[in-house]
Amino acid sequence: MRDDEPIVRHLVPFEAQFTRGTVVAVQFGAECQNGYIQPVPRLLNLTPDVDLCIEHRTDAVKCFAKLATEKVLDSYESIEHYQVNQLRMT
Repeated sequence: MRDDEPIVRHLVPFEAQFTRGTVVAVQFGAECQNGYIQPVPRLLNLTPDVDLCIEHRTDAVKCFAKLATEKVLDSYESIEHYQVNQLRMT
């Protein structure tokens, strides 16, 4: 997402057409594979509002800081109830 705008939508409708020769922005990282450091795509920019994190899609457990060990509540009484429970889990 853009640095100058807050994320206000979880679902963003988009449409993009890709043809041969279309330039697509991709962020690369490095990973050791078979003893050699190899470039690995990490982030794919689909539109100005939509980025696809390839790393989270392929190996989410490895990417996040820690594994969730507690069950998420089925529902929350209020925003404050949600925030308090999130602080307890961190």
